[in-house]
Amino acid sequence: MLRPFLRAIPALLLLFVHALSGQEFLHPSDVVKKMKENFKTMKSYEANFTIVVKDNKDSKTSSGVARYKSGGKLNFTFRDPSGDWIISDGKKMWVYVASLRAVGVQDLKKSQNGKPVYDTGSYEGLVRLFERYHYRFSSPDQPVSENNGKYFLLTLSEKTASGGYETLELKVNASTYLIESMKGVSPSGRIVEMTFSSIQVNPDLQDNLFQYSPKDGVKVVENPLTTE
Repeated sequence: MLRPFLRAIPALLLLFVHALSGQEFLHPSDVVKKMKENFKTMKSYEANFTIVVKDNKDSKTSSGVARYKSGGKLNFTFRDPSGDWIISDGKKMWVYVASLRAVGVQDLKKSQNGKPVYDTGSYEGLVRLFERYHYRFSSPDQPVSENNGKYFLLTLSEKTASGGYETLELKVNASTYLIESMKGVSPSGRIVEMTFSSIQVNPDLQDNLFQYSPKDGVKVVENPLTTE
């Protein structure tokens, strides 16, 4: 009768130590739950972003301003390369490449394997992310102190190979539960790192930021992100 109790002692001691130290005992699922709650109630968002793509010995950096509004509305305006942007009204996504004078328009409801290509909101997208990946803390002691702040570091591994990122690393602010950086590694070894700074939550954003109509002389490519 005592054996099950004795086996439980290490776990009980761990909980007791956390209680004495005044720290909340956290599991990765607690962090993910809080992240989902924040995204679900968020009305709008604005931040500077930087993207670094590393492919073998090549490296390319781009940057700009990212904006989000509830209903799946997105606007990524690039400073570098200047003139590029990504816009979504929650139903369609437009990706414009200035150097090509071409825009790809993706129907976000278009099915691939029975599911929409992209979910139409940050909350739904976040839910789907954690459905597709196993996740854990990157190290036992969380949150970690870094750059005068505290962060939860999460490592995600794809449940089923899809040709996308095999692994992801997320850096989540322990106060706001917002993602401040993410790193993805593809099967080919390509690495994409994205960081967010100067984050504003619930700024006043006009709807015209998330609307687009093709202009004369611009080549339009339909549904470049799906295959029949």
